[in-house]
Amino acid sequence: MLRRLRLNSVRCHPSLELEELGPRVLLAGANGRGKTSILESVALLARLRSFRTGALRDLTRTGAAGWRVEGSWADEAGPVRLAAVWRGEGRELEIDGRAGATTDEFWGRALAVVAHGGDTIMLDGGAGERRAGFDLLLAELEPHRLADLRRLKEITRQRGSLLRQAKPTRDEWEAWTTQLAELGEILRPARGALGEAFFPYLDRAHRSLVGTNEKLAVRYQPAEGIPAPGPERDRLWDRERERGLNLAGPQRDDWEFSLAGKSLAKFGSEGQRRTGCLAVRLAELELIREKRKRTPVLLMDDALKELDADRREAFWKAVPRATQVLYATAHDRPVQRGGEWVILEISPGSARLAGA
Repeated sequence: MLRRLRLNSVRCHPSLELEELGPRVLLAGANGRGKTSILESVALLARLRSFRTGALRDLTRTGAAGWRVEGSWADEAGPVRLAAVWRGEGRELEIDGRAGATTDEFWGRALAVVAHGGDTIMLDGGAGERRAGFDLLLAELEPHRLADLRRLKEITRQRGSLLRQAKPTRDEWEAWTTQLAELGEILRPARGALGEAFFPYLDRAHRSLVGTNEKLAVRYQPAEGIPAPGPERDRLWDRERERGLNLAGPQRDDWEFSLAGKSLAKFGSEGQRRTGCLAVRLAELELIREKRKRTPVLLMDDALKELDADRREAFWKAVPRATQVLYATAHDRPVQRGGEWVILEISPGSARLAGA
C-alpha cells in the first residue's frame, strides 16, 4: 500500500504531498488539474516508466530543470521508501534514502497495476504494444526476466542499426543473430508459460464483469524464429540485408485477444472492448497477488468511462478488498459503503479533502 507520495516539478505540480493514503482514494477535479500526473508518478516508482509518454523528460514542469517523485510503500514484503529523480540528462534512483540504486535493485520493490482510458491500444495498437504489456507482466512476476528483456532491446537495436548500413557485414550480422536466437530460446518458452498461466485468470475476471458464458481468451503468437546456420539462415540474411529490417526473432512476437472465438479487436463492440481491457487488468492483479504473494496498488485513470452502471458495479465488486485503489476521474463517483472512499480534490500543487 502506498502510504505517502511527494512530487516536485512534475507536470503541472510545482510541489505536492499526499499523506495517510487509505485503501480507497478518489482523485477528483476538472480535467487538466493534475490527477493523472499523480497516478503517473506512482506508476513510475513501481514500473520505472510512464503510461503516458516514453520520454521521462516530458514529466518536467515547464521552466524547471528536472523533477523528483518519492513514495513510501508498505506491503507484504515490508516497508520501503523509493524515489526517482530526473535532472535533465538521465534518471537517478534512490532506495530508503540511498542514492545510486541500480535498476535491478529498484525493480519490483513496489508493485502496481495500471488501468486507464487508453487501454484499448492493447487491441488497436501494433504488436509492440501488446508485447510490451505482457513483457512488463512477465518481469513483474519473474524479476530476473528484466535483464533478458533489456538484452533483447539492445540486440534488436544493434542488429537494426547494422542492417540500415549501406554495406552491413555478414560476420557482424551473424554475431548479433546468434545472440538473438539464444535469447529467443529463453523468452519464447517464458512467454508461452505466461500465456497459459494468464488465461484462467482472464476468463474468471471477464465472467465476473459480464456474467455470461462469452469466453475472453488470449493467445501467444510467436513470430518467425531464427533458423540454424545453413540455407535458411542464408536466405534470412539476404532478405534482411535487402530490406534493412529485423524480420525474425522474439522481438516480433504478438498476442491475440478473442471473444467467443472472434477477434476482439475486429468484431468487439466498444463496451465489449473496454470490458475486455478491464478484465486484463483484474487478471494481472490476481496473478501477481498469487504468484508474488504481494498485493499491487491498482491505479485507475478514468478507466470506467463509457461503461453502464451494472458493469461499473461489477468491476468494483471484483476488485479484492485488500487492494489499495487510486482512482482519478472528473465525473464518476463510486458508491460509498461506510465512507470507504477518501475523496481528494486535486488542483496544481494542491490535494484538498473534499468538504474540508
